[in-house]
Amino acid sequence: MTPPVLGMWAEAHRRSALSSRTVLVFAPHPDDEVIACGGTIAGLAAEGARVRIVFATDGAMSHSAVLGIHQDPTPAELRLIRRREARAAARVLGLAEDAVEFLDFPDTALADHLEPFRARVLDVLRGHPGVAEVYLPHEVRELNADHRLTGETVLACLAELGLTPAVRRYVVWDERTEEEFAFVNRNPPSATAGTSERRVAVDITEQLPRKRAALREHRTQVELFAPGQTRPVVPEPFQERILTSPVEEFWITEPAPGRQEEE
Repeated sequence: MTPPVLGMWAEAHRRSALSSRTVLVFAPHPDDEVIACGGTIAGLAAEGARVRIVFATDGAMSHSAVLGIHQDPTPAELRLIRRREARAAARVLGLAEDAVEFLDFPDTALADHLEPFRARVLDVLRGHPGVAEVYLPHEVRELNADHRLTGETVLACLAELGLTPAVRRYVVWDERTEEEFAFVNRNPPSATAGTSERRVAVDITEQLPRKRAALREHRTQVELFAPGQTRPVVPEPFQERILTSPVEEFWITEPAPGRQEEE
């Protein structure tokens, strides 16, 4: 099914309204920010929006959990390497180095740290009471537990604080992704997807070169980084899909901007 595409005029109007305003991107792990919305981040930054990326987990377990590689690099080493990669990717997307924040909860185990995670998310949101737009993993459609719980917690914190930014939910980890990675870390949702949701696709054709360059900065994920690797953490078919798509898809609940789009 071809998703509806947000009209170029509507997207330009939205971005103009966001100029010089704050946008928060919540990512479960370093690289999800690029995979899900790297082109959108680059476009917003170029138009003057203050974009800040918040990473929920430290990403330290990618090689251990997905590839069974526990040394060279160790999880502790990988944690620091992925921090540097995330900062480098942000620079490629047009952000300042201080526009990234690491909450550093254990990769693959966010479910075991929900209360302190919630407290940290509340702190982040209290620091940006006028946030105009929030990007986050879909709290139902995401299958990976770190992803889904990131979205669920951020939404709950927004409601608790009475903040009402435009919310754009993304999905990185669906059944196809799970199969390609050959890795499962599920935690069932407590709700179902809203019936008023609609999916939009934002044209990132102009920003696609930046998105590709930013993903390359996540070398530990997209290259044969460790001596024992026979495949990248992020499988090549998945990379191909992400790096050739001229759109980024989001689920939204706000009314259509001036017109209804067809599924």
